[in-house]
Amino acid sequence: MTASASTTVVAALLATLLAAACSGDSPSARGATPSGGTAKRTAVLKTDDSAAGNVDLGSSKYRVNPSLGATGSVHGTIKLEAPSRADSNTSAARVCGSKPATTARDKAGALVWIAGLPSGKPLPIEKRAELSSEDCLVFPPVQAAVVGTTFNVFNDDKTLHKFVFTRAGTHDTLAVMPFFNAGQVVASEKLAKVSGIVEIRCARHPWTHGYIAVFDHPYFDVTDASGKFSIDSVPPGTYTVMVWQEGMGKPEPHRVQIAAGGSATLDLSGGAGR
Repeated sequence: MTASASTTVVAALLATLLAAACSGDSPSARGATPSGGTAKRTAVLKTDDSAAGNVDLGSSKYRVNPSLGATGSVHGTIKLEAPSRADSNTSAARVCGSKPATTARDKAGALVWIAGLPSGKPLPIEKRAELSSEDCLVFPPVQAAVVGTTFNVFNDDKTLHKFVFTRAGTHDTLAVMPFFNAGQVVASEKLAKVSGIVEIRCARHPWTHGYIAVFDHPYFDVTDASGKFSIDSVPPGTYTVMVWQEGMGKPEPHRVQIAAGGSATLDLSGGAGR
């Protein structure tokens, strides 16, 4: 090989290395693929409702009261008509795998909790919860847990999912879980490290979403299919009960008085606050 030919080969190799360094595989260039794949996924996430970021679950450093004494409870039925989500009214075809995805799901439960209660009953001993996907939907769509809970996330769909868990109202990503086959499960301790609302989104299916409410106290509940809730072992006093469900801009406060050995009732129906 002549000197000029050798120089040409070296130059070609250098050009190849420089091109590789500037490609999408470089850490500094991630997210800028020519196909626009990552940019498209980001756009999907940004179009989703982030009203849950306005929900303040408090951080009062709750303490267990070993001498709680006589307590009361609050129960009732919550049936609010929250504003509909933009992505729930889309006319675009929804396909989950090779079949049409379910266009409706059971109504997500309303979140009910007592605000500002500094001490009371012990936190739950069991700190493990489950979340699953089925027909490109999240089940349960709204659930609550205490700080320190480990979540087992199951995939029951025969399709690709990429679940993104973020702190509601922020761009703080807590976990990203790609799923490739039905039956996969991922356990995570990252989702419930601190109190607040965690949003669940799928980067591939914009209508796939859910919420996890993480509390640092045990005085909360999520309404069942009939709208009923119950919170027990509440120290006597006057409290603010907060109610929030998907689509509401902020929680609704309601004052209740709970007597020792008594039970307060909170029944709500009609349109929810925006």
